Amino acid sequence: MSHYNVEDNTLYHIKVDADTKRVHVSCLGICCVDNKLKEWYDSVDDLPKWVRGKLAVLMMLEPKLDYKSEIGYRTSDHEFFIYVKEDLV
Repeated sequence: MSHYNVEDNTLYHIKVDADTKRVHVSCLGICCVDNKLKEWYDSVDDLPKWVRGKLAVLMMLEPKLDYKSEIGYRTSDHEFFIYVKEDLV
């Protein structure tokens, strides 16, 4: 298991609606004031490339495993948390 220090990162909660495939993005933490991501996207394909890349990796993990990588973690079939260094956003 990895113990990743997230102090220098912003945490994004990504939830894909199982029926409509719309994507809800929530920025969590005090660094979210200047968040450049929209709250809603029509599909995963509409997300910025850097978000799609991180999601692609996390989608390969089994949900609900107690594994947290430097990218983030997956909590269910349609729910993810992504760590982002501020200089990437």
